[in-house]
Amino acid sequence: MTDQKIRDRIRRLMEMTAARGCTEAEALSAAAKAAELMRQHGLSEQDLVIDVQASRAKVGARSERSRLWPTIALCTNTDHVVIRRWGGGIDVEFVGCAPGPEIAVYLRTVCERAIDREIATFKAGKFYRRRRSLATKRAAVSDFTIAMTLRLQLRLVELFRDTIDPMVGLEARQALAARHPSMETISRPDRDERFWEAGLAGSRAGNNVPLAHGVGGGGGDRLMIGGRS
Repeated sequence: MTDQKIRDRIRRLMEMTAARGCTEAEALSAAAKAAELMRQHGLSEQDLVIDVQASRAKVGARSERSRLWPTIALCTNTDHVVIRRWGGGIDVEFVGCAPGPEIAVYLRTVCERAIDREIATFKAGKFYRRRRSLATKRAAVSDFTIAMTLRLQLRLVELFRDTIDPMVGLEARQALAARHPSMETISRPDRDERFWEAGLAGSRAGNNVPLAHGVGGGGGDRLMIGGRS
Protein backbone atom coordinates (compact mmCIF):
# COMPACT_ATOMS: atom_id res chain seq x y z
CA MET A 1 0.00 0.00 0.00
CA THR A 2 1.41 3.41 -0.99
CA ASP A 3 1.86 6.27 1.47
CA GLN A 4 -1.02 8.16 -0.14
CA LYS A 5 -3.37 5.17 0.16
CA ILE A 6 -2.40 4.76 3.82
CA ARG A 7 -3.17 8.42 4.48
CA ASP A 8 -6.50 8.13 2.66
CA ARG A 9 -7.43 5.07 4.70
CA ILE A 10 -6.58 6.84 7.96
CA ARG A 11 -8.62 9.88 6.95
CA ARG A 12 -11.63 7.68 6.18
CA LEU A 13 -11.31 5.99 9.59
CA MET A 14 -11.07 9.34 11.35
CA GLU A 15 -14.24 10.47 9.58
CA MET A 16 -16.19 7.56 11.12
CA THR A 17 -17.67 9.50 14.03
CA ALA A 18 -20.97 9.49 15.89
CA ALA A 19 -21.75 12.89 14.37
CA ARG A 20 -21.61 11.24 10.95
CA GLY A 21 -23.98 8.42 11.86
CA CYS A 22 -21.64 5.77 13.28
CA THR A 23 -22.40 4.03 16.54
CA GLU A 24 -20.16 4.81 19.51
CA ALA A 25 -18.59 1.35 19.22
CA GLU A 26 -17.89 1.84 15.50
CA ALA A 27 -16.41 5.28 16.10
CA LEU A 28 -14.12 4.02 18.88
CA SER A 29 -13.01 1.05 16.78
CA ALA A 30 -12.25 3.30 13.79
CA ALA A 31 -10.30 5.77 15.97
CA ALA A 32 -8.26 2.92 17.46
CA LYS A 33 -7.48 1.51 14.02
CA ALA A 34 -6.49 4.96 12.73
CA ALA A 35 -4.15 5.47 15.70
CA GLU A 36 -2.62 2.03 15.12
CA LEU A 37 -1.95 2.78 11.45
CA MET A 38 -0.43 6.14 12.33
CA ARG A 39 1.94 4.47 14.81
CA GLN A 40 2.89 1.75 12.33
CA HIS A 41 3.74 4.20 9.58
CA GLY A 42 5.17 7.01 11.70
CA LEU A 43 2.47 9.50 10.76
CA SER A 44 1.11 12.44 12.73
CA GLU A 45 -2.14 14.36 12.34
CA GLN A 46 -0.12 17.06 10.58
CA ASP A 47 0.99 14.52 7.97
CA LEU A 48 -2.64 13.78 7.16
CA VAL A 49 -3.52 17.33 6.14
CA ILE A 50 -0.44 17.74 3.94
CA ASP A 51 -0.93 16.96 0.27
CA VAL A 52 1.66 16.59 -2.50
CA GLN A 53 0.94 17.19 -6.18
CA ALA A 54 3.40 17.38 -9.07
CA SER A 55 3.36 17.85 -12.82
CA ARG A 56 5.99 17.67 -15.54
CA ALA A 57 7.68 20.86 -16.70
CA LYS A 58 8.88 21.51 -20.25
CA VAL A 59 11.37 24.15 -19.13
CA GLY A 60 14.11 24.35 -16.53
CA ALA A 61 14.17 26.02 -13.15
CA ARG A 62 16.08 29.02 -14.56
CA SER A 63 13.63 29.69 -17.38
CA GLU A 64 11.62 32.90 -17.62
CA ARG A 65 8.31 31.21 -16.84
CA SER A 66 9.70 29.47 -13.75
CA ARG A 67 9.32 32.88 -12.05
CA LEU A 68 5.64 31.96 -11.82
CA TRP A 69 6.19 28.90 -9.63
CA PRO A 70 7.01 30.61 -6.31
CA THR A 71 4.14 33.06 -6.87
CA ILE A 72 1.72 30.19 -7.45
CA ALA A 73 3.02 28.57 -4.25
CA LEU A 74 2.47 31.80 -2.31
CA CYS A 75 -1.07 32.18 -3.63
CA THR A 76 -2.04 28.59 -2.78
CA ASN A 77 -0.34 28.52 0.64
CA THR A 78 2.06 25.83 -0.56
CA ASP A 79 5.77 25.53 -1.20
CA HIS A 80 7.43 24.03 -4.25
CA VAL A 81 10.52 22.18 -5.36
CA VAL A 82 11.90 21.31 -8.79
CA ILE A 83 12.83 17.64 -9.09
CA ARG A 84 15.09 16.27 -11.81
CA ARG A 85 13.93 12.80 -12.75
CA TRP A 86 16.09 9.85 -13.71
CA GLY A 87 16.10 9.47 -17.47
CA GLY A 88 15.48 13.16 -18.07
CA GLY A 89 12.81 15.74 -17.47
CA ILE A 90 11.84 17.69 -14.38
CA ASP A 91 8.73 17.85 -12.21
CA VAL A 92 7.44 20.82 -10.25
CA GLU A 93 6.15 19.51 -6.93
CA PHE A 94 3.85 21.53 -4.65
CA VAL A 95 3.47 20.60 -0.98
CA GLY A 96 0.92 21.99 1.47
CA CYS A 97 -2.51 21.64 3.00
CA ALA A 98 -5.16 20.31 0.62
CA PRO A 99 -6.51 21.49 -1.74
CA GLY A 100 -3.60 23.95 -2.19
CA PRO A 101 -1.23 21.65 -4.13
CA GLU A 102 -4.00 20.53 -6.49
CA ILE A 103 -4.92 24.14 -7.23
CA ALA A 104 -1.23 25.04 -7.67
CA VAL A 105 -0.79 22.38 -10.35
CA TYR A 106 -3.98 23.57 -12.03
CA LEU A 107 -2.82 27.19 -12.07
CA ARG A 108 0.62 26.29 -13.42
CA THR A 109 -1.00 24.30 -16.23
CA VAL A 110 -3.39 27.14 -17.12
CA CYS A 111 -0.67 29.81 -17.06
CA GLU A 112 1.95 27.86 -18.98
CA ARG A 113 -0.48 26.74 -21.67
CA ALA A 114 -1.47 30.39 -22.07
CA ILE A 115 2.20 31.39 -22.34
CA ASP A 116 2.75 28.76 -25.04
CA ARG A 117 -0.25 30.04 -27.02
CA GLU A 118 0.73 33.68 -26.71
CA ILE A 119 4.36 33.02 -27.68
CA ALA A 120 3.13 31.26 -30.82
CA THR A 121 0.94 34.27 -31.63
CA PHE A 122 3.83 36.66 -30.94
CA LYS A 123 6.14 34.70 -33.26
CA ALA A 124 3.57 34.97 -36.04
CA GLY A 125 3.51 38.77 -35.71
CA LYS A 126 5.44 41.39 -37.65
CA PHE A 127 7.75 42.46 -34.83
CA TYR A 128 9.19 38.98 -34.31
CA ARG A 129 9.42 38.20 -38.03
CA ARG A 130 11.37 41.40 -38.62
CA ARG A 131 14.16 40.27 -36.29
CA ARG A 132 16.98 39.15 -38.57
CA SER A 133 19.16 36.98 -36.34
CA LEU A 134 18.40 34.01 -34.13
CA ALA A 135 19.88 35.90 -31.17
CA THR A 136 17.52 38.86 -31.55
CA LYS A 137 14.54 36.56 -32.07
CA ARG A 138 15.39 34.73 -28.86
CA ALA A 139 15.83 38.02 -26.99
CA ALA A 140 12.45 39.24 -28.21
CA VAL A 141 10.72 36.04 -27.03
CA SER A 142 12.53 36.26 -23.70
CA ASP A 143 11.40 39.87 -23.16
CA PHE A 144 7.86 38.91 -24.14
CA THR A 145 7.81 35.93 -21.76
CA ILE A 146 9.27 37.81 -18.80
CA ALA A 147 6.72 40.61 -19.15
CA MET A 148 3.82 38.19 -19.56
CA THR A 149 4.98 36.19 -16.55
CA LEU A 150 5.29 39.32 -14.42
CA ARG A 151 1.78 40.39 -15.34
CA LEU A 152 0.43 36.94 -14.45
CA GLN A 153 2.25 37.08 -11.11
CA LEU A 154 0.66 40.41 -10.23
CA ARG A 155 -2.79 39.18 -11.25
CA LEU A 156 -2.47 35.98 -9.23
CA VAL A 157 -1.46 37.83 -6.07
CA GLU A 158 -4.41 40.19 -6.48
CA LEU A 159 -6.81 37.30 -7.16
CA PHE A 160 -5.73 35.29 -4.11
CA ARG A 161 -4.97 38.19 -1.78
CA ASP A 162 -7.76 37.34 0.67
CA THR A 163 -6.80 33.67 1.05
CA ILE A 164 -3.01 33.95 1.39
CA ASP A 165 -2.27 32.69 4.91
CA PRO A 166 1.35 33.13 6.17
CA MET A 167 0.91 30.50 8.90
CA VAL A 168 -0.41 27.84 6.51
CA GLY A 169 2.39 28.79 4.11
CA LEU A 170 4.92 28.27 6.91
CA GLU A 171 3.52 24.79 7.55
CA ALA A 172 3.97 24.05 3.85
CA ARG A 173 7.61 25.19 3.91
CA GLN A 174 8.29 23.04 6.95
CA ALA A 175 6.61 20.03 5.32
CA LEU A 176 8.62 20.54 2.15
CA ALA A 177 11.88 20.82 4.09
CA ALA A 178 11.08 17.58 5.92
CA ARG A 179 10.25 15.85 2.63
CA HIS A 180 13.34 17.14 0.79
CA PRO A 181 16.00 17.93 3.43
CA SER A 182 18.85 18.19 0.90
CA MET A 183 17.20 20.58 -1.56
CA GLU A 184 19.16 23.61 -2.76
CA THR A 185 18.15 27.11 -3.80
CA ILE A 186 18.56 27.82 -7.52
CA SER A 187 19.58 31.32 -8.56
CA ARG A 188 18.29 32.89 -11.75
CA PRO A 189 20.50 35.44 -13.54
CA ASP A 190 18.90 38.81 -14.28
CA ARG A 191 19.01 40.28 -17.74
CA ASP A 192 18.24 43.71 -19.15
CA GLU A 193 15.24 44.20 -21.40
CA ARG A 194 16.25 44.58 -25.03
CA PHE A 195 12.95 45.09 -26.81
CA TRP A 196 10.37 47.19 -24.96
CA GLU A 197 7.85 46.46 -27.72
CA ALA A 198 8.07 42.74 -26.95
CA GLY A 199 7.70 43.46 -23.25
CA LEU A 200 4.60 45.57 -23.84
CA ALA A 201 3.07 42.81 -25.96
CA GLY A 202 3.83 40.27 -23.24
CA SER A 203 2.21 42.40 -20.55
CA ARG A 204 -0.92 42.77 -22.66
CA ALA A 205 -1.02 39.02 -23.27
CA GLY A 206 -0.74 38.32 -19.55
CA ASN A 207 -3.62 40.66 -18.86
CA ASN A 208 -5.93 38.69 -21.15
CA VAL A 209 -5.48 35.21 -19.62
CA PRO A 210 -8.66 33.99 -17.84
CA LEU A 211 -7.74 33.12 -14.24
CA ALA A 212 -9.88 31.44 -11.56
CA HIS A 213 -9.35 30.42 -7.94
CA GLY A 214 -9.35 26.66 -8.43
CA VAL A 215 -10.05 23.60 -10.51
CA GLY A 216 -13.77 24.20 -10.19
CA GLY A 217 -13.49 27.60 -11.85
CA GLY A 218 -13.52 29.72 -8.69
CA GLY A 219 -15.94 30.40 -5.91
CA GLY A 220 -17.31 28.25 -3.13
CA ASP A 221 -15.10 26.10 -0.95
CA ARG A 222 -12.21 26.37 -3.41
CA LEU A 223 -11.57 29.87 -2.08
CA MET A 224 -10.45 28.39 1.25
CA ILE A 225 -7.07 27.28 0.00
CA GLY A 226 -5.16 25.55 2.75
CA GLY A 227 -7.96 26.36 5.15
CA ARG A 228 -9.05 24.22 8.06
CA SER A 229 -12.64 23.20 8.76
